[in-house]
Amino acid sequence: MVTGAKEFVVRARNPRAEPEVTDRMLVIGLLLAAAAVVWHICALPIGDPYYGLFNNGVDLDVYRAGGAVIRARPGLYDGPVVFGMEFTYTPFAALAFVSLTLFSLVTVKVLWWTATLAALIALAGRSLIALGYRNTLRTWMFALPLAVACTMLEPVRTTIWLGQINLFLALLVVWDLTRPRAASLRGAGVGLAAGIKLTPIFFMLYLACTRQWRALGVASGAFAATVAIGFLLRPHEAWSYWSRQIAAPERVGAVDSLANQSVNGFLAQLLRFFDIERYTSNPFGMTVFEPPAWLWVLVVLPVAVLGLVAAVLAHRANRELLAVTVTGMTAACVSPFSWGHHWVWFMPLAILAWHYARAATVRWAMLAPASVVLIGFCWWWTFSDRPPMEGSPHPIGIGLFMLPRADRSVWWAYLTVPTYAGCYPLLMIATSAVIIWRSAWFRERTRPWSATIR
Repeated sequence: MVTGAKEFVVRARNPRAEPEVTDRMLVIGLLLAAAAVVWHICALPIGDPYYGLFNNGVDLDVYRAGGAVIRARPGLYDGPVVFGMEFTYTPFAALAFVSLTLFSLVTVKVLWWTATLAALIALAGRSLIALGYRNTLRTWMFALPLAVACTMLEPVRTTIWLGQINLFLALLVVWDLTRPRAASLRGAGVGLAAGIKLTPIFFMLYLACTRQWRALGVASGAFAATVAIGFLLRPHEAWSYWSRQIAAPERVGAVDSLANQSVNGFLAQLLRFFDIERYTSNPFGMTVFEPPAWLWVLVVLPVAVLGLVAAVLAHRANRELLAVTVTGMTAACVSPFSWGHHWVWFMPLAILAWHYARAATVRWAMLAPASVVLIGFCWWWTFSDRPPMEGSPHPIGIGLFMLPRADRSVWWAYLTVPTYAGCYPLLMIATSAVIIWRSAWFRERTRPWSATIR
């Protein structure tokens, strides 16, 4: 085991472990960024009154409305807060969102989207630095067009379009866990992110599996502090959330929604395709398909183990960004409900795939970043059978999982529907499998028996 791990680490520390940003990379980055800008302007387009990149912000409206409820009255989780939408985040998050009520909606949106762009650049730059690039002006010059190019990924574009918080949380976790193990308060970022949105709590399991006990203690303490603040300042809301709301994923959306790219959503969509286990549980009276708890647990446990094993092996090889990214994707898989925009981990994954393909000696290695972009790209489609929303013309920007699907009357639907329904979780499973297969740990245990004879 020790020998295999050392071999893996040696391979990770090749001459490209501290690469330089070349002129060619800067030119390619600028071309990709220019293509992204043209795509945003023309494909959807950016000036559309509803589907344009900066013309929605509905989730930001919900955040702001949640903060307004906290300021004005109790009962944050008693019903919708705006546009018939409920507040699904923690009481601590609502307290943090009070700051959004101090400015006009227009001002808040400008500030939010400016901060989102800054977070994009910071995430790209931090990813490059974690991969060994030096913290120089030239690296950040490359991070800027790289961040703009990544806005063509569906999770990133949808996060911007909806005014979501996902990029800030991903940046907080990546920055926190790619610091040296002895860094001050390492783990606090994980705890704070989990205190705002519960999904990052999965990183505490990763810290335990990698025996990063100090970081785990700090993360647990930070998370506990956010819970305590909620109970101290808003005890009614805190009790409602932690006793009832936390166990109600249907409050986020219909479990069998095409956009639910979690294991739970994947199973629910398959049940709907085969017309199994139908019952109505949606608050709007819609017929939904939801897998029984035993089936979800039966499938989600091996997926979680697979992702954690891959993350641990990456961590042991000193590939911390890869370990953190796989953990983030696994967290999205095991969550009962994961919208497509929860998968902002596609951004560091795309950077990782490009970096390792660039360092590879075979040309087919470029299939790795190409596959990530193909699956994560924000496609568009014209739904001619639906009326335009708010006078908006089609097409609509969608993820691969939203592309039109055939029914069971054609044989190839049995291939395409499962692929679309679980394209994001399937990419996470494939990524984890490749990490394990490429690791020295796996090769050490799969050597021929005769090779072990001394």
